[in-house]
Amino acid sequence: MFHIIPFAVGIVTGAVILKLLRSDKTQEGLEKAQGGLRSATVSSLEAIESASAKARARLAEKPAEPGAPASEGPHLSEAEAAMARAAAEPVTPGKPAGTEGRAS
Repeated sequence: MFHIIPFAVGIVTGAVILKLLRSDKTQEGLEKAQGGLRSATVSSLEAIESASAKARARLAEKPAEPGAPASEGPHLSEAEAAMARAAAEPVTPGKPAGTEGRAS
């Protein structure tokens, strides 16, 4: 007999929720949320489109001639360059990083 009580409470709760979802105020709130989500999606897609257009333009530039001097990149100090090289080296198990080129 006690098994019917949770079932009845579930039916009543479902009916109340359906009535709330069909109300005008709830529909307005859902439409407002949908509009906000839609505008956020559109702005994100426009940002992605802009970034991909810039990347496409950069990649479409004519590459430098083999004999021409390369364009200058960022200048690093010797310590910064050494740290970048050490970070780029693969780590061998049993050896600390950055010790591959050193004599033991």
